[in-house]
Amino acid sequence: MNPSSDPLLAGVRSMLQALLPVLRPVLIFSAVFNVLLLSGSFFMLLVYDDVLASRSAPTLAGLLFMVTIAYLFQGAIDVIRARVLMHSGAQADRRFCDRIYDVISRYEMEIGPLPSGGGAPVRDLDTVRAYITGQGPLALLDLPYVLLFLLILTLFHWALGLATLAGLVVMVVLMLSGDRRTREPAQHVASIAAARFALAEDVRRNSEVVRVLGMDGRRRASWDAVSLALIGAHDQLAGISGRTQVVSKAFRLFLQSFVLAVGAFLVIDGYATGGVIIAGSILSARALMPIEQTIGQWKGMTEASQAWRRLMALLNALPERQAPMPLPRPSTYLEVQSAVSGPPGRQRVTVANVSFRLDAGQALAVIGHSGSGKSTLMRAITGAWPLLRGAVRFDGAALDQWDPVELGRHIGYVPQAIEMFEGTIAQNISRFEVDADPQAIIAAAIAADVHDLILALPGGYEYPLGGPSGGGLSAGQKQRLALARALYGDPFLLVLDEPNSNLDAAGEAALVTAIQVAKARGAIVIMVGHRPSVFAAADYILLMAEGQARQMGERNEMLQRLNLQGPSAAAPAPVASHSPPAAA
Repeated sequence: MNPSSDPLLAGVRSMLQALLPVLRPVLIFSAVFNVLLLSGSFFMLLVYDDVLASRSAPTLAGLLFMVTIAYLFQGAIDVIRARVLMHSGAQADRRFCDRIYDVISRYEMEIGPLPSGGGAPVRDLDTVRAYITGQGPLALLDLPYVLLFLLILTLFHWALGLATLAGLVVMVVLMLSGDRRTREPAQHVASIAAARFALAEDVRRNSEVVRVLGMDGRRRASWDAVSLALIGAHDQLAGISGRTQVVSKAFRLFLQSFVLAVGAFLVIDGYATGGVIIAGSILSARALMPIEQTIGQWKGMTEASQAWRRLMALLNALPERQAPMPLPRPSTYLEVQSAVSGPPGRQRVTVANVSFRLDAGQALAVIGHSGSGKSTLMRAITGAWPLLRGAVRFDGAALDQWDPVELGRHIGYVPQAIEMFEGTIAQNISRFEVDADPQAIIAAAIAADVHDLILALPGGYEYPLGGPSGGGLSAGQKQRLALARALYGDPFLLVLDEPNSNLDAAGEAALVTAIQVAKARGAIVIMVGHRPSVFAAADYILLMAEGQARQMGERNEMLQRLNLQGPSAAAPAPVASHSPPAAA
């Protein structure tokens, strides 16, 4: 077997290489530790061959003092090794923590669905850290010193070294056999566990629909099926690992007795002393211990290796993003140039060749049937979904020339599906900005006409929100809070995807007012809607169909052309300094 082609060994090697700077001192401590392990064997050798023969109590006291010191150092070094690995696990967590967050926050938007679900990278990182901080790496680091014990046994007598070497070969065969037998079951367990976690998340998100539509029994049956499958897979894996450990432990005990018997034969034939029997038995056990410990940790090492390889695949697929040079706040225009976009990772185009330009203070209403590409266009303009071709530019700078965090300060976004984050209303409105200005939070709430609603809640702006439920708020209330969040900080671009889908008449009036106020201060507004009420604040209307921009023009002209009735169709639209080009 080629080690470079073996996925387990490749994963372990990659993991150890990443920890090499931390492992260097551990290697030094391991060398000293394994040398000190010889102290017990040589103590027994000297006691049986010298002390008992000479009946010298001072010699025995001196040997006992020296071996005690050796054991103290051995224990201290073992503790130090364990603590270094514990800190190296924490260091690995800190090193990859931000990158894992990048994977969770960016992967689905830029590449596609995560292979094993949204929580898989976190679980994989926890698995790697748990292995690093355990006994598995220590067993691997102790493996090279098996040769030292074999050399000393061979110096005692070649028969002792040969017997122990034969035992080591059998243990290695058991270890490799256990790897081949547990690899597929371990992968099977990981896949079923990921499916179970995904099912749990699906039930949690849709618990209301499951209950109301009477789907609880069917969903429970699916849950029971995947749970039983996971239990069966775990039992299979545990059975294989357990049998391997039992066989290896029994063989180690047999080998220790066998080496003792070989030493006794040597004493009978006059080739060794009584002390060699005891010392050889202890040394043979020490030689086999790292291999037995490695077999005992094989399941954890397999899981950690697979988790590490999955993490590396995700991180390599999503390179770390370098922050570009800061750009001034956009204030002039937004231009969409032949934009082509679609769901990440799906190889499907849902918006093709859309072009238009909006200047500061202008608003665009995007209309069209369901599935016409309106939401895809909104996601492409905000950078939530990648552009396959074309460009979106703020004051001439394409999206990739902006730092995402800085660009986010200039964009207000209300998606179709409104979710609030764990935190207070004030934190959600301020986008969890550190040391957010309370006056800015209140100003955003007033602009969205949600200030009085917030004050009526227990605790006001400190009312806790969280998850899809939004802290028990109605869909309309969450939509108005999302509008306040979008308006926070007076962003240059407001992208509103059906912002009035859950609003009543008063809410729609507040929405139109908020859009007009944003336009008055120089913001650009792009909104998606099916109700004519959203047309009141629009300067232009874009008609989407089959992923393409079919028609675009001034509001009144488009209302007449499409035979639509808008609330302010008779009123002339504001004159733009730069009229957007007709949609291709």
